Amino acid sequence: MIKKKTYVIVGLGLIGGSLAAAISKRIPNASVIGVSRSSQKISFAKKKRFIDEGFTDFKSAVPSADYIFICTPVDTIPKLVSEIDRYAKPGTIVTDVGSTKSEIVKSVERKEMKHIQFIGSHPLAGSHLTGVRHARPDLFDRAFVFVTPSKNTSAKAVRDISLFWRKLNTSVKIMSPEVHDQLVSEISHLPHATAALLMHAVSSKALSYATSGFLDTTRVAQGDPRLWAPIFLTNRMNLAKNLNTLEQALAQLSRLVRQGKAKPLVRFLKEASAKRSKLA
Repeated sequence: MIKKKTYVIVGLGLIGGSLAAAISKRIPNASVIGVSRSSQKISFAKKKRFIDEGFTDFKSAVPSADYIFICTPVDTIPKLVSEIDRYAKPGTIVTDVGSTKSEIVKSVERKEMKHIQFIGSHPLAGSHLTGVRHARPDLFDRAFVFVTPSKNTSAKAVRDISLFWRKLNTSVKIMSPEVHDQLVSEISHLPHATAALLMHAVSSKALSYATSGFLDTTRVAQGDPRLWAPIFLTNRMNLAKNLNTLEQALAQLSRLVRQGKAKPLVRFLKEASAKRSKLA
């Protein structure tokens, strides 16, 4: 008989709602509790059967948890971890789904946790759509999930949280918080910044004629600024370095266009096309 475990989701947005839905669908005999300041979000999640019950105060949910997932903006996570530790039972595994890791892990480890075992996670899944109304149980299917232990993280916590994510049909990659932030800055934060730059660079007159190519390229610029500004700031050194590299590539392309010679321009575009073709 499978022992019943309780999973608490703090924050019922797109990721938190989808995580609750995925647990309810894929993990037998799970008890899923949602925590949100919004009673409307809790009611919606219960109606959709993403959660079994919900609370507007996490103090009521935390004591029964075996696993706690913090699905809130990255700048709120360290404080929530400390508060959760006050009410959690010994051995509770706490993770987050934030897009940056180094500052979160360092902040948590500066404080001595008495009850919980914290380990960072980051599923590479999402959408430009936000909110629990857009949540779906298959959001994480075949997604990469980064698990980011520090030197102080127990082997059991790494093993348990990795096993959890694999149950949701994901591919788990274990790496340090620092390596995670370097990689994600390039493949997630820089593209978002680039999409935002394009929206600032294109005239309103031209935008009225934008079609699929432009819309696909800039889709991520629709992401919630209240979520993305803290992401940029908590990974600012990596992102600043990547933006500098982008500036260099932009300067190179600008020179090629001004020179008006086809061969070097074709070579530049061909290299980009070949790299992209290898992805899928």
